[in-house]
Amino acid sequence: MKVHDISLTVCLRSLRGNTFARQSLQTHTQSFVNPMRLVSARLAELGRALILDSGPERAYDDITRLLATTLAVPITMVNLLDAERDWFKSCVGIQQTQSPVVTSFCEAFFNTSSDLIVVEDTLLDPRFKAHPLVLGRPFLRFYAAARLTVRGETVGTLCAYDICPRQLAIDQLDHLRTLAGAAVELIGRRSQRKTDNPCVPAS
Repeated sequence: MKVHDISLTVCLRSLRGNTFARQSLQTHTQSFVNPMRLVSARLAELGRALILDSGPERAYDDITRLLATTLAVPITMVNLLDAERDWFKSCVGIQQTQSPVVTSFCEAFFNTSSDLIVVEDTLLDPRFKAHPLVLGRPFLRFYAAARLTVRGETVGTLCAYDICPRQLAIDQLDHLRTLAGAAVELIGRRSQRKTDNPCVPAS
């Protein structure tokens, strides 16, 4: 499977000398500042799981691999929404383990009550058509994600990307929801272990 580098650094390099693209990046950056990301209760729930910057775990890797296969997409991830970054507990198709808020597609969940977002063509969606990773490398054209909610707080997403526009069948949407539920259960177990015994790190 081809590896897609979606770092902001690569994106900015590809945009140098392109005035229109730089202006689009500036507009996109300003529109993506969302105070909901910084809500203390949400960050506390994320912190309770002791998952940020933790090592790889097969259970999460199984989820992202199965999602990539089921949806037939090159990029999938279990994405945790930290205060100033998206951190990937597991990912398929990219080498990085985090990205800055400015490149976060999943920021969109802070602006909707829906637990599922499916964008068949990012260039036709006003939320993403000016996104730097749509206008520049790797030119993402499809995005689908399910909200990961623990004790009522949005801690992350299970998401998928493609470089071509596409549609999902009903059974594929069901798989996305089911796998997101599995990820929520895993994260919830970590939080519960920490609550039951504060002296024992979650693992």
